[in-house]
Amino acid sequence: MRTRTITAGIIAVLALTLTACGSDDSSDPADTKPSTANAKTDPSGSPAEADGYDSAQDIADALKAVGLTVTTPEENTEQTYISEVGGKAYTFTVTDGDQAPGEAGINLFPNPEALAAWVPLSKQFGGVAVTADNWAVSLPTDGAARDDSVRLAPKVADALDGTVQQ
Repeated sequence: MRTRTITAGIIAVLALTLTACGSDDSSDPADTKPSTANAKTDPSGSPAEADGYDSAQDIADALKAVGLTVTTPEENTEQTYISEVGGKAYTFTVTDGDQAPGEAGINLFPNPEALAAWVPLSKQFGGVAVTADNWAVSLPTDGAARDDSVRLAPKVADALDGTVQQ
C-alpha cells in the first residue's frame, strides 16, 4: 500500500511538471488522493457534466466565443494523476493574441474531490489555473509564459465562470 501511495505521488509530480502546473502549498499529494468509486462518466467515457461543460471541446468553444484564440484540444493518453483518478487530460493552446508560447491543458476530473486534491498540487509547482466544479484549465508557466498566464487567467475565468488558482 505504501509503495502504491508513493507511486501515485510520483505520477502526480511528473504529470504536473509535464503540464506546467504548480503551487505554493506544501501539502502531501499522497495524502490527498481522492476516491473514484462514485465517479460519473458519460457513455463516451468522459467525466459527466463538467460544470456545464460536457467536454474539453465545449470549454475550448466557450473560450473562443469570447474572442480568445484556441486550438483543438487533444487528449493526453499518458498515465497521470488525472487519468489515475478516472479523469481525462487534454492539451491545447489559448491566447489573447499577446502571449508567450506554451501549452495549456484542460483537465476533466471525475468529481469535485479529485479536483480539490489537484489544486494544491498545481499551486505547489507554481501553476496558474482556472477551476470550477470538476474541471481545470491549466495555463503555461514556463519562462515568460507565466506572467502572460497570470494576466490571461482572469479572462479565462470570466469566460468559463471559474476561479483563478495560483
